[in-house]
Amino acid sequence: MEKVNALVLVANPGSASRKYALYDGPRLLMKVHFEYEGDQIVYSCQSPQGSSKTEPAGVGDLSVVATKIFDIFVALGLLTSKDQVETIGLRVVAPSSYFQVDRVLNASAENALDKLRHRSALHIEALLKESDTLRQIFPEATLVAVSDSAFHASMPATARHYAINTNDAKNLDVYRFGYHGLSVESAIRKLVALGKLPSRLIICHLGSGASITAVKNGKSVDCSMGYSPLEGLMMATRSGDIDITAAQVLQAGLGLDDHQLHEYLGRRSGLLGVSGRSSDIRELLKDEQAGHEPAGLALDMYVYRTQQAIGKMTASLGGLEALIFTGTVGERSAEMRRRIIKNLAFLGLSLDPHLNHTPTPVSKPARLSPIAHPVKIYVVPADEDAVIATHARKLVS
Repeated sequence: MEKVNALVLVANPGSASRKYALYDGPRLLMKVHFEYEGDQIVYSCQSPQGSSKTEPAGVGDLSVVATKIFDIFVALGLLTSKDQVETIGLRVVAPSSYFQVDRVLNASAENALDKLRHRSALHIEALLKESDTLRQIFPEATLVAVSDSAFHASMPATARHYAINTNDAKNLDVYRFGYHGLSVESAIRKLVALGKLPSRLIICHLGSGASITAVKNGKSVDCSMGYSPLEGLMMATRSGDIDITAAQVLQAGLGLDDHQLHEYLGRRSGLLGVSGRSSDIRELLKDEQAGHEPAGLALDMYVYRTQQAIGKMTASLGGLEALIFTGTVGERSAEMRRRIIKNLAFLGLSLDPHLNHTPTPVSKPARLSPIAHPVKIYVVPADEDAVIATHARKLVS
């Protein structure tokens, strides 16, 4: 086994997956990704060279897959003892100014997360359970909560504030924090490395969660997500923007308490709620082709709201030089990219059909727009793990 030191384990508990990565300093050793395949959870291991394998996880609940991670790395020959892991970086999605910076995940930080639990239960509950499990497995490691909203701290006041009393906003810490900042930072790093970072850029992170970010000169100026990850686009199971009065009517009419209303809008709405069948775009495309009208409506709404957000972010930038697709849907679905760009020619956006349907590299940006077109479109594979590892090392060094 190759000698390793200063090991950093990255844990990225998402809303529909669990991702892990092991780093020796800045060098990636291995990624492990758990996700549902039908009714079964499987995991795939991907080496830095791109080779991978997929196996059944042997568990039926994503919340317990962390118990498997040490044995997997041992089987791969990357670990022999638990104390080799010195730092664990975890992605934190929490609506507060306190968590708009990276924090060592000590008792004080965990207490702050617990108080915010009801405001972003989907993410915070997963994080707290993940941190408890990993602390038991790796008792000598320092846990770091790496902020998913820190990148958006540069948003100007006009984008950061809601139209409410500013004293109330300050006293109650109610601002538009924005999320998917780690994914956006990852895309920007890759564009900078290739010398392709334009001054006015839109990044579309389309996955189970989805957001649009406007980036000017490498800094966030606006994000479709606001106080919580529920705001903004229609997503897999999240409603996105909804009138507060409409939400109150749902709450009263369905007899929901506050927690149940969050559950309804966060886990039972979006693509799943409209289609009545699935939150998976691949399945909805099949259903649409088979003539299932609610599936077609769900996809049309998803496209429409994404197009609206792109237009809004273009206005916030005063023009557009490039658009990035990232996230699971953005990276994998040529059909959804085609539909989203179809009516955006007025913004100077156009796809090369051949490039759009050509499989993209695992780690490198790929151009999808015609070569001579002034506004570029790229697919940039998200690598939140590398950004989390960098942030975690920096905080504990």
